[in-house]
Amino acid sequence: GLHYFNPAVLMRLVEVIQGEQTSEQTLSACQDFVTRCGKVPVRVRKDIPGFIVNRVQAPGSILLQCLLDAGIVAPDELDASMQQLGMPMGPYEIMDFTGLDVTVNGCRYFAETVHPDYAPGKTLLSKVTAGHLGKKTGRGLYDWSAGRPAIDPARATDKIDPMDLVAVNVNEATRLIEMGVCSAAEVDTAITNGTGNRMGPMAMARTMAPEELTGRLEGLANRFHKEIFRPTDMIRTGAYR
Repeated sequence: GLHYFNPAVLMRLVEVIQGEQTSEQTLSACQDFVTRCGKVPVRVRKDIPGFIVNRVQAPGSILLQCLLDAGIVAPDELDASMQQLGMPMGPYEIMDFTGLDVTVNGCRYFAETVHPDYAPGKTLLSKVTAGHLGKKTGRGLYDWSAGRPAIDPARATDKIDPMDLVAVNVNEATRLIEMGVCSAAEVDTAITNGTGNRMGPMAMARTMAPEELTGRLEGLANRFHKEIFRPTDMIRTGAYR
């Protein structure tokens, strides 16, 4: 499989997915083709749900939904905070931009194929049921009727630590490494070329002590009752460093 990223004319990553019976000759031909097209191929050594990029980012989506469902933050509060950190668009605005139905359907797929903890949250489900899918319907978490929503920088909050979002994604990245799907370097190559992030999760993880990362993840797992946030052995032992 060759998995391009949207918009394919701009995003450089192409995940090259290895099936159970894919020959090395076929994989090499695919990688060569991707390289000749000016893209960056990253091999996915096991055909798992979400491949690398979407799978690594999936726990972050669930954490964002947990925050909404618990009423901990308003969408514009977190998005303003993330924009202050240099993101051109905050995570809730991105959800609206791509479509809340897309997020909900992706969560349902992961809930069926990976773990029930990935089931979509009640806030997004209610929006989708009401037909408020985001930008394409003019209304979602934000009002898009007059164009892109204006997010007031003054709404930035300290109610949530952005490193929590990093932590759950790092945790899933180490899970893929433990499963033999990819290496740490391949995770970072995939994320930086498939999302536009300037630094990959494994590079960020190396700045965090195992005790800190383990405690953060255990706290999130207990607070939101999500086993998918529990730290992997690679996190607990510090092998990710």
